Formats: sequence, structure tokens, C-alpha cells
Amino acid sequence: MTFRGNGVAGFAKGRAFVVFDRGQRNPFEDIPPGSVLIARTVSLSDSVMINFKNVVAMVTEEEDLTGHVGLLARGLGIPAVVGITNCMRDIYNSDRVLIRNLDVLVNPDLSEVEEFDRLRREADPQLSLDLR
Repeated sequence: MTFRGNGVAGFAKGRAFVVFDRGQRNPFEDIPPGSVLIARTVSLSDSVMINFKNVVAMVTEEEDLTGHVGLLARGLGIPAVVGITNCMRDIYNSDRVLIRNLDVLVNPDLSEVEEFDRLRREADPQLSLDLR
């Protein structure tokens, strides 16, 4: 399944961490390392509760008209794809997620992963330096 949105382009690979609970406790406290954060939106007040060391990318349903998600992503150097309608319904916790520029690939097959790796190497030649 592939979605296309707007935002901060880049490459990331990780497992989905879907945030539903907006109750009393911090819904972001259990984000495991290497997660793609999936949320309806991420506000600046949310950002103080998120351990961004564990987040490799962000995906939101809302278009982010004020640009908070984009500002966060640029500052952190991670991709953020916004305006993905129904991502909260179609992406589940622990789904494998690839971010390829502004495309979100969910549970990609082997050929999609190989294409992702090839495009990522081409986009950043330093990823493939042989330092022997």
C-alpha cells in the first residue's frame, strides 16, 4: 500500500508507531527506537513529550497548514509526510514503513525495498562509501 503526501522529503525505514490516545497520560512515551510516528497531527506542545531519538520519520493525516510538523522535521533532519488521508485507519502499529521522498510505503514487498535502497544510495552517495 502506497500513500503520497506533502511535507519534508527524505528517506526513512522503520516500524509504525500509531498514536491514538490523547488522554491524561503521554501517548508518545513508549515510542521504540527506529519508529515512524503516525498521528492525526503533531503540535508544538506534543513535541516536548516525544523522544525524537527514537523517531526516524513522521506521517500525519492533517495537512499541517501552520507548518509545525515541517519545522520539527527540518530541525531534526528527518522526513515528514503530511496530509495522508486515512493513515490512522490503514496503518497499524509495527507495520513496516518506508518513506521515499513524499511516498509512504506500508509493508512493502522485496522489490519495493530493493528499489528504496537503490534510490537512497543514489540520493546520498556518502551512505555507500567504502571506507576500508
